[in-house]
Amino acid sequence: MSKQNGNSVEDASHAHKASTSALVLGATGVVFGDIGTSPIYAMKQTFLISGSEPDQIYGIASMIFWALMLVVSLKYLSFVMRADNRGEGGMLALLSLMPDNIRTPRTRKHLALLILVLIGTSLLFGDGVLTPAISVLSATEGLALLNPDLDVVAVPATVVILAILFAVQSRGTNTIGKVFGPVTFVWFTLIGGLGVYRIIQHPDVLVALSPTYAIQYFASHGLHSIFVLAAVILVVTGAEALYTDMGHFGARPIRIAWAFIVGPALVLCYLGQAALLMNEPSAIANPFFALAPNRPMTLVLIVVATAATIVASQALITGVFSLSRQAVQLGLFPRLTIRHTNADQEGQIYVPIANWLVGFTSIALVIAFKSSSALASAYVLAIAGTMAVTTIAFTIVARLVWKWPLWKIAPLTTIFLSLDIAFLIGTASRFLDGGWVPVVLGAIILSVMLIWRAGNRALNKKMRESSRTWQEIYAGCESGEIAMVPGVGIFMASPAEVVPAALISHVTIMHSLPESVIVVTVKSDTQPVSTTPVLVDHITDRLCQVTIFAGYMETVNVPNILQRNALSAEEEKSATYYLSERHFLASEGGTLGNRTENLFEILHRNAVSPTQFYGLPYDRVITIGTRIDL
Repeated sequence: MSKQNGNSVEDASHAHKASTSALVLGATGVVFGDIGTSPIYAMKQTFLISGSEPDQIYGIASMIFWALMLVVSLKYLSFVMRADNRGEGGMLALLSLMPDNIRTPRTRKHLALLILVLIGTSLLFGDGVLTPAISVLSATEGLALLNPDLDVVAVPATVVILAILFAVQSRGTNTIGKVFGPVTFVWFTLIGGLGVYRIIQHPDVLVALSPTYAIQYFASHGLHSIFVLAAVILVVTGAEALYTDMGHFGARPIRIAWAFIVGPALVLCYLGQAALLMNEPSAIANPFFALAPNRPMTLVLIVVATAATIVASQALITGVFSLSRQAVQLGLFPRLTIRHTNADQEGQIYVPIANWLVGFTSIALVIAFKSSSALASAYVLAIAGTMAVTTIAFTIVARLVWKWPLWKIAPLTTIFLSLDIAFLIGTASRFLDGGWVPVVLGAIILSVMLIWRAGNRALNKKMRESSRTWQEIYAGCESGEIAMVPGVGIFMASPAEVVPAALISHVTIMHSLPESVIVVTVKSDTQPVSTTPVLVDHITDRLCQVTIFAGYMETVNVPNILQRNALSAEEEKSATYYLSERHFLASEGGTLGNRTENLFEILHRNAVSPTQFYGLPYDRVITIGTRIDL
């Protein structure tokens, strides 16, 4: 008996180790795909600005090493990843952790903080657009090292690869996800090994691990050092992505993957490029691909690099899909078509409009900028802005929610924000060279969020001022003024305390209601997956109010939920759903403003219908039109 127990404990231990190993391998591919491909272009861009004299090489290598340690190891892995909402991370998870007076602000100060977080979220969408473009293009540019005549192939090849990548998104990420880990593991092994090969040829480069070389560079180059930071920040691209994707694998596997696979490989690769430049200054044109000792190895490096950048791009595209769904559930975006691509994995989704907008914009940027060097100028500002907002949001959560004392949070905020501001100042100098791209993209996303939020607040206020109250409905039913007709009627309502516009129209026009009325409200929860049970409140024998709480990572199917909580399967399958189709007048008499209301009307008209979004049966839905002036 004891032997059997011993075997079961041993088996459980092996299973746990196997599970952890699988998560570490998966995290290596998905979470670190973006930051893992940075060596292809980061050092090249940095040395184009800094120069490649020996003291400059040591200084830049030292800056890169300490950027990785301070930003990735210290800021994100040690502290920011503590700010998880039931295991989920990312900017919107930080927002959901904030106090109610910031998420629903009543003062200008709190509104400013909310807008700041939304700016960071908007820049994340820009990151999702730029990453596929710069990553794949930087890999295909390596073809020129095999034959200079192949230089003209880089842009067309990148366009074709991106077009195929975005075209297959509707099939889901399950198949390609299975090779994420192995491909990037091979990638990190390869770049780390090539780094060691070059370091052996010039071992003195290891002294660059000392921070004194970075400090000396800043001291001797003054203001120019700030501009160099605009390129150094490229080595930490993807730090925000690893925080956003932590819910897929958990914090521990991500930290293990960084400590034992990703971090060492990146450091060795960057030091290897520095060592190469010490021996071969001419390699500055493309030091990453010059790591390969011969042409066959260069070809292998190009092939593996292309595969790795596709994986990195896929991870960011998937991140945009998740971010879009979160924004919809938090009331920041109009309803979007969201398709599940894997019945067993809730997180594997496809958002068509996000896919095609990101795909079209990424390809357009490749055609417009034509090189990874030009795209780098556009890329860095989005990264710096997002990192700065994350620091501020983390500080708010740590101070106001976790109640960290000032002596504990102040030093961390000072260190992190000093780095972020230095990076932000440096990248701001690239605004006219392409930095305006993420600013414009972010401004468009931010405008959509603010207009949609303002429009819905005005709409809910207008609905609360409705001419009909629940008391009048009750009285009409009891007096017989409102006739009772057979059947079950399900009315969608938002907010819950307001009589649905479709119900008011039904009473006004038909002077009747179904004998059984169910009013359904879907409320956004601040959790990734809501643990709040469905509330079923039987107001009268004829009237029932059902409140469904949806986390920002969930997709709601109303019929299924009703069958589990309020109706039998037979009752639900014979029920009729009533919706209100709203049209906005956009006159001068409203409080929202003519222009804002017009834009809200466009967003509202193009939002996915509640029928599709909530999984309602098309053949049992009746839509009643209403006209509203906001």
